[in-house]
Amino acid sequence: MRDQDVLWSTSCCQSLREIAERWSALVGSSVGLRTINKRINQRELLAHQSHNQSREDVPDVIHFDGIWMTLVEQGETSKPDKRKRARHKRKGRRVVVLVALGFYKDGRREILDWEIAKSEEHSHWEVLLHRLEQRGVSPENGLKAVVRDGGGGLKQAIELVYGSKVIDQRCIFHKLQNVLKACRKDLPGDEHKEEKRRLMQEASAVYEAESAQQATERLAAWASTWRKQAPQAAATFERDFEATLGYYQLEGLPRSWVRSTSLLERVNRQLRRKFRQALAFGSRSGAEVALYLQIQRLHAQWADESWWETSHDLSFDLDDVDP
Repeated sequence: MRDQDVLWSTSCCQSLREIAERWSALVGSSVGLRTINKRINQRELLAHQSHNQSREDVPDVIHFDGIWMTLVEQGETSKPDKRKRARHKRKGRRVVVLVALGFYKDGRREILDWEIAKSEEHSHWEVLLHRLEQRGVSPENGLKAVVRDGGGGLKQAIELVYGSKVIDQRCIFHKLQNVLKACRKDLPGDEHKEEKRRLMQEASAVYEAESAQQATERLAAWASTWRKQAPQAAATFERDFEATLGYYQLEGLPRSWVRSTSLLERVNRQLRRKFRQALAFGSRSGAEVALYLQIQRLHAQWADESWWETSHDLSFDLDDVDP
């Protein structure tokens, strides 16, 4: 019961101090933060197992994105603490969590895997993509498309791992956001507010076309209208425009799955709640467990299952993990 309580509580963003305070009141004696943290981090084996399990079913579409958090690392220099004991200085370092969210034709969605990395360079994305491929997530087993933002590192990794076997869809939300940023430079100030609004409405309407050919024709008409007033916006929209049209090749899948990474952005907001509560993670293993528990909570939510009951099962799952 205590393990279930701590798993449920920490995944709901309660702090170690809050959990320790409640436990201390229940048992009638002081419960330390290390005791609570140790119980949580025992699930590291489950997190490790989830990175390596083979996949029997493969999603049709995967969204990829990165979300930043802080890890506290031990430095080489030391200083005395209050008791005059030598303690290594610690400092925070920003790292990125690379996330893969899969969508299936039957409506299911699942976070397939994640990787804590130093950056979003292609070499780090390759680690995640190669691991997914080794687990069976490949075009040969049913993967049809990947959706990403405009980052070059991920694009390179996809080309190296999957080549041209999957449709590489550039997120149209990020594309339009870039157009908006350029538009604000072309048409600064409140006096151009109405023009900016019309420009963006018409830009969004390009992606409501019935086919890729029609979308291309709409872009040409849009650019001829706005190029003189907003040259930077026009150049931004035209740049790599074809990379945003991959979703027209996919039939039988909701457009919301294949046009943008907005659904993964919602997942990232849930993960950020935990990052904000923790402020910084004291170890990579602690961050791995925190991510694993948040992901299990989301999976329970998407399956309309009780997180309280799911956390109860997780409190016993260690018995099934090979040492």
